[in-house]
Amino acid sequence: MKLGFACAWDARPELTWSHTPWNLRAALRERAAAGDEVVDVGITYPPALRSALKAATARRHDGRWVSMWRHSRPARSYGADAIRRALRRTPCDAVLQIQDLAALDTPYLLYQDLSYDVLMERAETPEGLIHFPTLTRDAVLRLRERQHQIYEQAAVILAMSQWFADHLVSRTGMPSGKVRVVHPGATAAQDLSPEVLAAAAARRQAGPRRRLLFVGKDFHAKAGDTVVAALALLRRDVDPEITLTVVGPDAWPLQSEIPDGVEFLGRVPVSEVSTLYDEHDLFVLPSRFEGFGISFVEALAHGVPCIGRRAFAMAEIVRPGENGDLIEGDDPAVLADRISRLLADPALYERTARNATTVATHYSWTRAADDVYTAAHAAIAPS
Repeated sequence: MKLGFACAWDARPELTWSHTPWNLRAALRERAAAGDEVVDVGITYPPALRSALKAATARRHDGRWVSMWRHSRPARSYGADAIRRALRRTPCDAVLQIQDLAALDTPYLLYQDLSYDVLMERAETPEGLIHFPTLTRDAVLRLRERQHQIYEQAAVILAMSQWFADHLVSRTGMPSGKVRVVHPGATAAQDLSPEVLAAAAARRQAGPRRRLLFVGKDFHAKAGDTVVAALALLRRDVDPEITLTVVGPDAWPLQSEIPDGVEFLGRVPVSEVSTLYDEHDLFVLPSRFEGFGISFVEALAHGVPCIGRRAFAMAEIVRPGENGDLIEGDDPAVLADRISRLLADPALYERTARNATTVATHYSWTRAADDVYTAAHAAIAPS
């Protein structure tokens, strides 16, 4: 089977969608069986076109310019044409599309974590489209209609989570037989040192447990403001030595100064995030919007319990009482209480450490690539 790999690459392709396509393509090539071949049929936007699309779709939001250029008609049209041209040059048996890029005559599979149906639901909530702030409701409706057309012609939709797979069936109306779950790999959960993990687990078990970790570029969408407010309550009412490390935003995202107890690291290379998990005691990310939540998987693979939100796919990764807890809403007092309870629960830390290897083994790109090949071969098999 010749499998086309179609992705709309960033200017630095390895950074596209938090390294997901780059790592999946590498795993597919590594796991290719006899007769299998992976070829690129994706989209590379020329720098001049990328700049023009960004400028044409730029809008002011919260005092800064934001561009949702990838969702624009010209970007979508250019991308679809680029894939079709590539397939004319290099015909394939099937195509794996990262996101819904184009309806094709060649059998194709889609790999996704969210849909425009999900965005339509979010548009009706008080928070709105916090992750897509300049997309209008009409634009989402138009994009949803286009997406439904691509879904209808797809051979298979590969959902990154069971939550999204269920949503595709119950809300979008896709036949259940057309939807499969392919969990992603977790980059910072691969090649872990058993010795380092054991040492970190022993340190947490012995205590004191005081170091909280937040990792997320979109600070508000990840509810970083609630986490910072909860930290202030914890330091005032529980333990003044509790600290919070914030990773992700380019600059400190709140108008107030960086408060006591917060270490702001900004952007950190992926290779260094793995070390941060080992150095901390609790991962706190009660995201208001979260497609999948690979950082939860990475934390759990390092034996770090997590606090998320009872929404999206977080509830299938973080299981209250087993490896962390889930909150609802944005009350800092509620979050502070959950943090305090988890930090004081040595049995929770023992369970999370014991299951870390199982998490890392499942959420591997090797397993994800095998799942994709299974789905792709089934898609082109004679009926």
